[in-house]
Amino acid sequence: MNPRFLVAKDVVTGDEIFRISSLSFYLTLLLDVAMAAYAQHLHLTPVSIAALVLLGGLFALSGLRYLAAHFVKSVSGGAILELLASVAVVVTLTLQRAMPTPPLPWLIALAGIFPLVIESGFALGGVLLIAWIGLGLNLDLGVPMSDWLPHTFATIFLGLLAILLSQALNANISAVWHARTNERRFDAISRATRHVFLICDAGYRLKFSNPALHDVLGYTHEELAAKGAILRIHADDVIEHQKKLRHLRDNERSQIFSRHRVQHKNGQWIWMETSGFNMLHDPAIGGLVFSLEDVSARTDIENKLEQEHALLRAVLDLNPSLIYAKDLRGCFTISNLSFQRRFGYASEDELRGKTSYDVFLSRAEAGKELHAYEIADAIHMQDMRVVETGVPQEGVELQGLTDADNERWYRTNKYPLRDALGNVTGILGITRDITERKQYEMRLEYQALHDPLTGLPNRRYLLTRIGEAMAQPGTVGSKAADGRAHGMAMLFCDLDSFKSVNDTHGHDFGDQCLTELTGRISGCLDESDFMARFGGNEFIILTYGGLDLARQKAETLLAEISRPLLVDDTVIKLQASIGIAELQEGHRSPSELIRDADAAMFQAKERGRNRAEVYDASLQAAASKRAHLEVALRLALERNELMLTYQPKVSLIDGSVIGFELLLRWNSMEYGEISPEEFIPIAEASGMVVPIGAWVLEQACKQLSQWQMKYPVAQHLTIAVNVSMRQLLQSSFLGDVKRIVGETGVLPQSVELEITETSAMANPLQTIENLALLKQQGLRLALDDFGTGYSSLSYLQKLPVDVLKIDKSFVRGIGSHPGMRQEDNEIVRLILALAQTLNLETIAEGVESPEQITELKKLGCFVGQGYIFSPPVTIEAAEELIRNAPKYLMGDLKRVEKLQSVA
Repeated sequence: MNPRFLVAKDVVTGDEIFRISSLSFYLTLLLDVAMAAYAQHLHLTPVSIAALVLLGGLFALSGLRYLAAHFVKSVSGGAILELLASVAVVVTLTLQRAMPTPPLPWLIALAGIFPLVIESGFALGGVLLIAWIGLGLNLDLGVPMSDWLPHTFATIFLGLLAILLSQALNANISAVWHARTNERRFDAISRATRHVFLICDAGYRLKFSNPALHDVLGYTHEELAAKGAILRIHADDVIEHQKKLRHLRDNERSQIFSRHRVQHKNGQWIWMETSGFNMLHDPAIGGLVFSLEDVSARTDIENKLEQEHALLRAVLDLNPSLIYAKDLRGCFTISNLSFQRRFGYASEDELRGKTSYDVFLSRAEAGKELHAYEIADAIHMQDMRVVETGVPQEGVELQGLTDADNERWYRTNKYPLRDALGNVTGILGITRDITERKQYEMRLEYQALHDPLTGLPNRRYLLTRIGEAMAQPGTVGSKAADGRAHGMAMLFCDLDSFKSVNDTHGHDFGDQCLTELTGRISGCLDESDFMARFGGNEFIILTYGGLDLARQKAETLLAEISRPLLVDDTVIKLQASIGIAELQEGHRSPSELIRDADAAMFQAKERGRNRAEVYDASLQAAASKRAHLEVALRLALERNELMLTYQPKVSLIDGSVIGFELLLRWNSMEYGEISPEEFIPIAEASGMVVPIGAWVLEQACKQLSQWQMKYPVAQHLTIAVNVSMRQLLQSSFLGDVKRIVGETGVLPQSVELEITETSAMANPLQTIENLALLKQQGLRLALDDFGTGYSSLSYLQKLPVDVLKIDKSFVRGIGSHPGMRQEDNEIVRLILALAQTLNLETIAEGVESPEQITELKKLGCFVGQGYIFSPPVTIEAAEELIRNAPKYLMGDLKRVEKLQSVA
């Protein structure tokens, strides 16, 4: 039997001793019985045999228990039953005389074995039971007392000893378990922590280190142990650190703390915080214990915080603004140098803890304490309001912090200070001296509202004044109790031909004239009147008292302005035109009143100048309508109010339709149908012709592309689109045309762009260049209304056009009035001859009679368009013409009219 459990384990348990001893007990008892039966030739009774069988079973059980020691840790379960069985075996074999020896040794053995695994209370009872059974057997066998009494005491003693041994073993196991638990916990902590733990002896030789040593400093335990636990300390820190180490070693139970730099294995310096403990007196440790923490990151942060604090302090103190912070009670906690100096304090500590009342009352002059208190109270209340509400106050301006600086202006911003939880902990105040800025703003305000030359209010000031007057009752067409009007009227005064004064004598001379006239005009006005310089040589006077009084003042002004003016020894005579308009209920803005007075002034100029005219509503009707149409036109595209019509271009040879000219129509939601003669000039002047023209071109190309895909005959049709000079000179026009043609897929040679002769000659060089680029894209180009402009033949020759369109004003006289026929025929003949010379096609516009068709063919023009063929038609009617392909019979008027009705 190999008692490996007793050798291999640091702690022996009662279970392990019981496994071995119980197995040995049963084996010894079996051998003893077997040897006795063999030596004495004993005859075993059935009861003895049964006891032996039970003993064999107990032996087998103990053998299995011994072999299963790795799997079954505890054997206490069933130990009492096994004890009773073992006692029964011993008693039975004794009574059956199957044992050669007395029973007491075996009972003593049982008393020493089973208490190891039975609970103390039950074990004591078992021991006493075994002693009592032994006593009974000895008495039954007649053993003398001198023999059995010592054995009885031995049984009890051995049992008690086994009980005590079991308790000692259990206590030892518990202590070892706790020790191992603590050891595992320490090992887990030492491995998991980022702190380096070292234990050294008195000679600083390394005894223990945790894995953090390698993580933090790069050394292994073996490498550092070989160095004698000596780490390289920075030269600036080594003397102080060594001094602390000697103190730690030489003083029992002492502690040290040190912050120093230690060199990493890779050569990098690391900031470490070291805590040392002298535990040489502790036998379990017997050394110096060190805890090292890498605080490089924290040190860097602390250094940065110190730098930032120093920087912020410098920024705070160098800032000219008065900056302070207060707590919840309104006591100063922080202040900058400017604040301290402003109120006569030498340092922040001297000011800390004081309130606004303390600061202001300490600087108050004798007899002015109440005023200082009021200022301090106002400031304190503002601060407390920010603290209570948590809402900052910004842009608060006040004049004069103390009696000594009443002329100075200050601007204050106050913000609540909050902690990490968002609770208000105080207030931050920033006060700036804005005196210079305030004075500058006032100067700017004056300059912004006044004319620098004359000192009069300017246009901006005028608009403000009119707006204020319009908002006040009694200024719009009202009358006093005596029936006299006292509403506001405007006099718009413009000096006649003042430009010639500047051109003749120079602008400095003109400025002196304006300055002199300003004085003259001002002298004619009442105190209640308001005079402003509206423009270069325009003045506006606002007066009260109605139109009659306004007319009188206008006549007075005209007379005063007309008096000879002496400037730099030069005498000049100036005149003015004055427009008068009265403020009415219908005026919604100052600009409308100015508009009316301006219109009256222009009427005065048209009627001979040097006079005054009162505004007439009819003057503005045309301009107003034009302005309203311009606004409506800007919305026409969005509202889908624009539509396209198509007028056929007809071959004068066979009467076939060879193309269309695209014409724009506008049916306004507000104004109904508006003729192109009315809205096209508005589009040109407002710039709306650019987006509208792009839309027209895109729609035309889309429609023609659809016709070309749907009808084979449409492959040879052309569609003419009018292009304004504003479009042509637009930088994006060429790119837009190329994009539209590409996206719609229309044949470029089918698209004909028309420009008028007059617009082409407005900027011939740019026109030639842009038309050439369009020509490169494959488009056809036409010169519209030819003959009505003043084309230079040299430029006309360079224009890359394909078609000349003869204006209808020349076509109209052909074949109608005999007196005009010859002249118009000659003009048309010259145009056709020029076109033939330049190899250009020609189209006659405005053809209205068969006689004109006949005459045009004689003159050599073979394409025309006009109402004789068809007026401009809708897209559906145009498509019908393409689908039916009608032939207009030249010379047959009835046939022409019939075909016209079909179209």
